[in-house]
Amino acid sequence: MRSLRSLALAALLPAFLTSPATAAEPINIGFFSHLSGNFAEYGTSFKNAIELYLDQVKAQGGIEGRPVNLIIEDDRNSPQEAATVARKIANTPDVVLAIGSWSTTASLAAAPIFTEAKIPQISPTSSHPDFSKQSPYQFRQNNTDDVLAQYNADTIQKQLKANTVVIPYSQDDWGVYTGKATAAAIEKAGGKVLLLESVQPGSRDFRPFISKIKALNPEGVFLALPYQEASIFIQQLRQAGIDVPVGGGIPLTSPKFIELAGKAAEGVVLHSIFFAGDPAQKEFVDAYKAKYGRNPDQFAALAYDAIGVGLEAVRSVIRSGKPLTGEAVREALANGPEYKGVTGVTKYDEFGNVKKAPTFIVVRDGQFQLF
Repeated sequence: MRSLRSLALAALLPAFLTSPATAAEPINIGFFSHLSGNFAEYGTSFKNAIELYLDQVKAQGGIEGRPVNLIIEDDRNSPQEAATVARKIANTPDVVLAIGSWSTTASLAAAPIFTEAKIPQISPTSSHPDFSKQSPYQFRQNNTDDVLAQYNADTIQKQLKANTVVIPYSQDDWGVYTGKATAAAIEKAGGKVLLLESVQPGSRDFRPFISKIKALNPEGVFLALPYQEASIFIQQLRQAGIDVPVGGGIPLTSPKFIELAGKAAEGVVLHSIFFAGDPAQKEFVDAYKAKYGRNPDQFAALAYDAIGVGLEAVRSVIRSGKPLTGEAVREALANGPEYKGVTGVTKYDEFGNVKKAPTFIVVRDGQFQLF
């Protein structure tokens, strides 16, 4: 039987030394994106990459010996559903980090809920500048749309040498900002935007729009659209005999764009902050391909870095001896060192933003290649 003295000494020891069960308590992380519907491919890429990262964490014995419990929710790319699943995640005990969502609209809808719960939210792809202005609890892995707009302009003007341009854009938060900001960047660089016109999400008949393009005879077209509408648009553009160069933004870096657009996608030039053919990313690409049978796209890479930088912040809190809370993780994210990931260096500025350099790629022979 242990003496009273030994029991008293044990009571004074730190909890992590006296209670193995406490040390093994799971770290609860929320993840939400659209895993169903028209753009499910984006959310699936997120989920695949996060689960791959967590497989690797598990193989290494967890985060400081603690397993990670991932809470997965489908927001269906709906702001209403995003708010609902954000409440569900925030009401789960001991959640210290949330990853999501894909779109700015869904991410914005969830932001006030995570802010109130003092849970940091990292969106892998939300690019509208307003997202990270919501509170100190919002962070992003992707460039903001004002930075991306310049990359869009460079794609169509510098890479494709088109100076008179037509821009169809998606009628949503991302598309409206992207279309207008891209047009402004093109014109600032001496180009001319002949037509800037919105496209309703889910549209399938673009022939009236394409008739306008034919009449205007631009030197190029920039698609500020998700892959679903963009793939149909470019098929109908080519069917109409319009052979001008076409550029696009990051939504089209999904392999789903090539799958849906087929031969019409040939020659489309895009910018990306991740390219699976980069030898420096071989370890990540090989691991992803071994698990899922295909190369990761930019969206997988951004989600992989989002969970990576988030869990490094969690690790630093645990090592500091502070209680593991969402507020402590937020502080670690905001003040942490540079994180070198597969999409470049993550170092958040005072608004939770990053800036990463572009790589230009082209669809050639049914796959993405360096341009």
